[in-house]
Amino acid sequence: MTTPALVAFDVGGTQTKAAAIVNGTIAEATAGHYETQADLAAGPMIARFVDLFADVLAKAGPEAAADGWGLAFPGPFDYEDGISRIRGLGKFDALYGLPVGRLLEEALRTDERTRGRLTPRFRIAFENDAALFGLGESAPGGAAEGAGRVVCLTIGTGLGSCFLENGRLVKQRDDVPPNGWLYTVPYQAGIADDYISRRGILQLAGELVPQAGRLDVRELAGLADAGDKDARGLFARFGRRMADILLPSLLRFRPDRIVLGGQISKSAHRFAPAFREAASLAGLQADIRVSRDTLASTLLGVYGLMKGSANSEKN
Repeated sequence: MTTPALVAFDVGGTQTKAAAIVNGTIAEATAGHYETQADLAAGPMIARFVDLFADVLAKAGPEAAADGWGLAFPGPFDYEDGISRIRGLGKFDALYGLPVGRLLEEALRTDERTRGRLTPRFRIAFENDAALFGLGESAPGGAAEGAGRVVCLTIGTGLGSCFLENGRLVKQRDDVPPNGWLYTVPYQAGIADDYISRRGILQLAGELVPQAGRLDVRELAGLADAGDKDARGLFARFGRRMADILLPSLLRFRPDRIVLGGQISKSAHRFAPAFREAASLAGLQADIRVSRDTLASTLLGVYGLMKGSANSEKN
């Protein structure tokens, strides 16, 4: 008797995180981190992904059969049709304009390791990582569970976002930015991605923390936790700047809850209070929560995507 499984990938330019999901739960024995090798030519790149898929499926055991393969893939990307639009970013350039989904499925169906382990329902789907994070957080036990309107933000090397209503992605609506993406919101001399990110914090540190030197965000948060006044001021300023940039968009949607994820969210106790205060003064009374595990939520979001329990709403 076979055990249906979904294979979930969180693809990054440096690392790909992957696992099998069985009955809505990540099979821990299958979870792994792999070098992506994003500079490969198209053929070897497709073969690389198939190798990783085969490895995850092998870890799931001989009874596992793949119902589907969901990939959180960086953009720009045509997620609906599975076509890469990435070019000039130093990663995945060889895939530009190619039907990645079709090429992956063709390769799986001709590979002796995988062709006999795909169920009749097997399909491949792509989505933005922040959207999958949001779907995962909407699942039972997630930080977005039970909320009506939710905005999920992933803050790390850049800013990711998604908007959800009753657990469903909202991508095209008058009160939501196109695709639910906030990273392009204009601010000062750039866009939100320049300021609500690791480099945004480090830029502020250079201005506000004399001893910042070569310290990264984690060390700066440690300084703040140890009582350093300048470091505490840095994170409070970051929270207020988040509000300056995001509140016009948030006030249009009026979320009941905002969920923070990504590496920078580990320092949320330092910047979320200032963000919350500014939001409240602007009339937004949203509950702000922090994800317990951004990666797990992203992988579990694949389950929601593939099961069709949270299709995008387009009004």
